Amino acid sequence: MNVIITILIKTNAILGVLCLLYLALFRKDTFFCLRRASLWLIYAFVAILPLASNLNWNVASPVAGSVDESIKTIWTQAVEVGVYPEKTVFDFKALFVYIWLIVVGLLVFRLLWQLGMICWLAWKSKAGVVEGVHIRQTDVKGSPFSFFRWIFIHQEMMDEPCLHEVLLHEHTHVRQWHSVDVLLSEVFCILCWFNPFAWILRREVRVNLEYLADQSVVDKGHDARSYQYHLLALTYQGSVATLSNNFNVLPLKQRIKMMNKERTKKIGRMKYLLLLPVCALLFMMSSTPVSAQQVKKSIIHEDGSVTTMYGDKEVEIKKAGEDFYIVVEEMPEFPGGMQALIDFLKANVQYPEAAKQAGASGRVTTSFVVGEDGVCRDFKVLRGVSPELDAEALRVLGLMPKWSPGKQDGKPVPVRYTVPVTFNL
Repeated sequence: MNVIITILIKTNAILGVLCLLYLALFRKDTFFCLRRASLWLIYAFVAILPLASNLNWNVASPVAGSVDESIKTIWTQAVEVGVYPEKTVFDFKALFVYIWLIVVGLLVFRLLWQLGMICWLAWKSKAGVVEGVHIRQTDVKGSPFSFFRWIFIHQEMMDEPCLHEVLLHEHTHVRQWHSVDVLLSEVFCILCWFNPFAWILRREVRVNLEYLADQSVVDKGHDARSYQYHLLALTYQGSVATLSNNFNVLPLKQRIKMMNKERTKKIGRMKYLLLLPVCALLFMMSSTPVSAQQVKKSIIHEDGSVTTMYGDKEVEIKKAGEDFYIVVEEMPEFPGGMQALIDFLKANVQYPEAAKQAGASGRVTTSFVVGEDGVCRDFKVLRGVSPELDAEALRVLGLMPKWSPGKQDGKPVPVRYTVPVTFNL
């Protein structure tokens, strides 16, 4: 669950950042091909983003990193043993994932239904060729539209004076494979349905595809004003399929304004290069875990102790007069890792009857030394609760197998380790 939520948060956050960048810099340009490429880059970047979780771009200081890991190991994963009714904790993360999956399933069903409707319309319609363009004549009323290699035109449109412009417009969608862009934007809307930026980008994709098709008609020598009148004349016709490139379903005001707009100066293309460093920066930020602060200063004393500045704090790696380290470059490890240690202790700790009757409970903080050979020794109770609970914690610790010893400068060294065990009634 946590992995899915983490990926969704990362993906949607960066999708939002890149969407805002696109809206701020590119949406008013007349570089429609560059705009299409930038939208593809945004989608491609967000699609490969989960791979960033496996990369680590930071090389943290070994000492600082071991300090951070040791603190996490010692204090955030206390073993808890108790005699009490099991509490049911409502899992909001699981609820979110289930809701997300349900909505994704509904949207996938909607997408498949639309694809099926288009295929049914293609099967029911009559194939033909007009002005060298393959079309499908349909008796279902609606504006002309295209989907991949199919161009659907209602029979009544065959005698319209604007037929040539319609064919040229829709053939541009077919020739440039605009349906791929439409499907891609739909997939992202399905996966990121709760993110408004996903729906905004889908709108931008479709608007830009219409700009490309409109520009193709005008560039072929057709009068822009006459073409715009033809668009207005077809506004009363509804859309047969929403998952397609329709001739006039998008806001005509935007398309007409863009056709009449002065072309953007060529120097404006340079700002599209900003996408590359922004994507690279976001990629590195998303793949960089919260790392330990860098070591600022280390002091080696005559007795062999080392005092290191960790952020704004001093950490003494080895105290003077002691034959063990507190923190080393490579901390000792229980066979199988921390979770295996927790499982071992939970399986072996038993709540003493005398402590139950006395109502004793609380956290017993224990300490022991993991020797160079991995054997644990010198067990102590740093802070106890009751004689019975203290003794039980020490008894179980004495059952532990050999650990992987800690290392300093690549050599095994004795390290004092701390494990808190919580007893609850």
